[in-house]
Amino acid sequence: MKTMKGGPLLCSVTMLSAAISTAYAQQAPAPEKPDQMQSVTVVGSSIKGSRITTALPVTVVTADEIAATGAVDGDDLLRTVPQLGDVFFNPTNQAQTSNTARGDVSSVDLRGAGLGDTLVMLNGRRLVTHPTSNGNNTVPLITYNSSAIPAAGLQSVEVLMEGAGAIYGSDAVAGVVNTITKTNFNGLTGSVQYGTAENTNRHEVNTNLFGGRNFKDGRGNVSLSLSILNRTRQNPSDMPFTANQDKRPLFAGTPWANSGAPDGRGGQSSWINGSVFNGTRQVTSAIKQNGTNITTAAGAFHIQPNTYAGCLVQLGNNLCLGSGGNNQNGNAPGNILRYNNAANDYITVAPSIHRQNALLTGHFDLTDNDTVYGELGLYHAVAHTLTTQPTSLVAVGVPASNYYNPFGPVTFADGTPNPNRIPGLTNVPASGLPLTFTNYRFNDYGPDHIDVTNYQYRYLVGLKGARNGWDYDTGLLYTYATAEDLSDGVDSNALYKQLALSTPDAYNPFNGSCIDGSGGGDCNPSSKAAIDATKIRIARRSRTGLLLADFKLSRPDLFNTWAGPVGVAVGTELRRETQRDDRDPHVNGSMPFYDAVTGLTQPSSATGVNVTPSSSGSRRVAGAFLELAVPLVSEGMNIPLVQSLNMQVAGRYEHYSDFGSVSKPKLALAWDVNNYIRFRGSYSEGFKAPNLETTADYSYGRASSVTDYYKCEADVRAGRLTNWNNCGRGVGVRYFISGNPQLGPETSNTSNIGIVLRPDFLPEALGRFTVTLDRWRINQTGIVGVLGLSNVTANDYLDRVNGGAGDPRIVRAEPNADDIAAFAGTNLKPVGNILDVKDTFLNLQPQKISGYDFNLIWRKKTAGWGSFDGNINVAYMDRYTQLPLSGIANLLEARTAGILNPALPLADLENNRLRNYGKPANKVAFNMTWKLRDWQVGVSANYIGSVLEPGLLADDGTPWEVDNQTLVNGYVQYRFSNAWLKDARIKLGGRNLFDKLPPLAQGGYNGGLYNPYGRYLYLNLSNSF
Repeated sequence: MKTMKGGPLLCSVTMLSAAISTAYAQQAPAPEKPDQMQSVTVVGSSIKGSRITTALPVTVVTADEIAATGAVDGDDLLRTVPQLGDVFFNPTNQAQTSNTARGDVSSVDLRGAGLGDTLVMLNGRRLVTHPTSNGNNTVPLITYNSSAIPAAGLQSVEVLMEGAGAIYGSDAVAGVVNTITKTNFNGLTGSVQYGTAENTNRHEVNTNLFGGRNFKDGRGNVSLSLSILNRTRQNPSDMPFTANQDKRPLFAGTPWANSGAPDGRGGQSSWINGSVFNGTRQVTSAIKQNGTNITTAAGAFHIQPNTYAGCLVQLGNNLCLGSGGNNQNGNAPGNILRYNNAANDYITVAPSIHRQNALLTGHFDLTDNDTVYGELGLYHAVAHTLTTQPTSLVAVGVPASNYYNPFGPVTFADGTPNPNRIPGLTNVPASGLPLTFTNYRFNDYGPDHIDVTNYQYRYLVGLKGARNGWDYDTGLLYTYATAEDLSDGVDSNALYKQLALSTPDAYNPFNGSCIDGSGGGDCNPSSKAAIDATKIRIARRSRTGLLLADFKLSRPDLFNTWAGPVGVAVGTELRRETQRDDRDPHVNGSMPFYDAVTGLTQPSSATGVNVTPSSSGSRRVAGAFLELAVPLVSEGMNIPLVQSLNMQVAGRYEHYSDFGSVSKPKLALAWDVNNYIRFRGSYSEGFKAPNLETTADYSYGRASSVTDYYKCEADVRAGRLTNWNNCGRGVGVRYFISGNPQLGPETSNTSNIGIVLRPDFLPEALGRFTVTLDRWRINQTGIVGVLGLSNVTANDYLDRVNGGAGDPRIVRAEPNADDIAAFAGTNLKPVGNILDVKDTFLNLQPQKISGYDFNLIWRKKTAGWGSFDGNINVAYMDRYTQLPLSGIANLLEARTAGILNPALPLADLENNRLRNYGKPANKVAFNMTWKLRDWQVGVSANYIGSVLEPGLLADDGTPWEVDNQTLVNGYVQYRFSNAWLKDARIKLGGRNLFDKLPPLAQGGYNGGLYNPYGRYLYLNLSNSF
């Protein structure tokens, strides 16, 4: 962390401490126990005191339920809410480049509807989004960072499980998560917790301090919450399902044992695949040694251990040269040479994290009717992780002068004989020939050290009160977040200079790597001088900001009708949203790289990292809403079977400076049959504005790989390939995606119908029950996406087998001699390798999601056995469908008709996504808390249903089923009551008490659904003063 970064944090913490000290100085009576927490309007309505909130499907996670989970941050906590989908952004993300959000970040996705479809608030007002996007099928997604929410500082979490765009505006498509912090505290409490995941390197120390003081005879209060977390990294060797990138042994003895999908080792390694050039083109005839071909007709060759079949030229040091590419697929001997990232803990499963949270809240009663209030919030985190070095998916040129070039000159420019030129080359000039290599991983640079620093700041001042029967609330909020991602990289310009050297300090890509492919480094690295001369640190700095001003008026009795008073809320909101993404000069196009061997200019000079321009954007949003709570039937009207009927009608208008205006309505009804039965229903429409990255008028590139299906078809027709799934025509490409300023908002409608049962007629000895059952639906249209690499390539395949010129979005090289030979006799026109694929953000096809929610709440107080509070929350999803992407749905028809190979994967076009792609059909949460005098015991359990993995198929096409999982958590707490330890507490607890490892998945485990460890135990000590 840079020294300059500590200034704002230190200054702000000093301000917080000063504020607390001032409050104590103004009035310092003997410490008191905490007051009851300040009431907050229930999420879903802006009308204080309105009964219409009973019509809303809201799940409340109480402080006791939070304690039962053992959560230390918002990510731990929200994973226990069944209605929350998979955590697509999470700290276990092992992205190789800064094009993806890394570090201390976890996403929020209600119903699994999509990132950005869930609004997250703090005390009823928006949080700022995390500044770094993450790509889902290369679509940059923005989310709120739940890791920035300290669980210890929360009083409760409210989850509104229906669309609320008419109340809150954009983002509330699937619902709202409102985190409510502890406020209005009078006293001081502190705690320290140590936790560890058994049999791992993962250890945590979490320190929390919460203090507050009333002043001016209780007219004001200032409260401060501080939280500090230190977490060590988790290593691959800690768990059997992460210790090896090749997961195939874990599937041995199953029908999936023959699949290569679980082999997560990179096909890119330090074993070079090269092509000899003449000028700036590949040679057109094979290179010969003493008249014998040692390359293909296009000059392709590879380096391999000399113990494997296929050696044509011995190079020394147990290495040899072979013709063509190095086959590392399936059961080929070269498969062992795939790089095993996890070996020797050269990557991390989860980063080390050092995190601090601070929130200062305060209020002061100016008069009996007017209160000024404010918040000052800080979040800071530093995460350190390891991943592999970048991979060159595009060709890297090696000049003829390179000291280690086997096709180099007979003598170097200074007259020194070349010891590394292959003897007997008959068609290589004495001056030598240059060459290129691709799919090469720079393992000799060691692991890539990644340091990510996050900040969030929140400043809020507001005024609320009551005048003439109206409640008002107005506030000004400014909040922003920053992220700095620093990682190792290779400078292409410096690398080319080092490759051109004719001395031993030249970079040597011809020295292979570890013979057994064990990975975790490079057994034959280049010289330290070569590495030091080319290694750089790449920086990505991003920032998001939110400036918000709002004003709300409400009253529960605007006027009376035959059934009672009509409540109303009206308000306006002005927002300014900003986003800035500053890319490193090596990446943003300002420092391009010209390769003199290929004659091509790469806009990015960071090897393996495609160009992404720096960008910035902003939008202004002006909104207004109106909400009415209308009683239609009251108890006094004596209508049979209708004790009361209440209606909520709401509408919101918003104008966006970048794409226009949107208006959305909402209608909700609550029908009380009697004191025990209530029916409720709602319908609302929503929208989500496209994020500023997708609407920016620029293109950015990504290094990726794709299977060239057209060449696979040639292999099938030529008889070289009998099983389509074993096609080895993967190729590294540059994938360019263009922003679309014409994108419209994603629109949605949601509906909910349910029943609430409160059987208070049951004997009091049984306790008090509340049971809810809701049926919900979400329909979305205009979801932002891209056609995708695989689909565009498949469309190129279809057009070419039909005699066309191919998809214009694909740029290919001219066919070389090897390509022409490969297409001979197939009745297909020869093509060269795919170089570039171009795509554009579009509003795509509709998505439909539906399911049921069931909730049971039980509370019981006894005279001698204490109190019991229990809750069961069940989320069941019965539909998750997406229509095939528009424009290429004909691929399905062509595959069915036999025009395309029947085994062509078209997973992105499949209609049903339920139980696929990390979307389980059912999730269950259970909580129970028992309190008896000084004892408190909490137990919770979480169940996640099974999911399928379409990418891992048995021989008969059956997908692998990732098993369900049930985790049990619990704690025991004792409060000391003797004088010298009064109010001190000790808590011993655990998560996953029965040590259940995450169910086996293609990649070992699914980090979006499960944690990568088993039993987690913790000890918490606390005291109040």
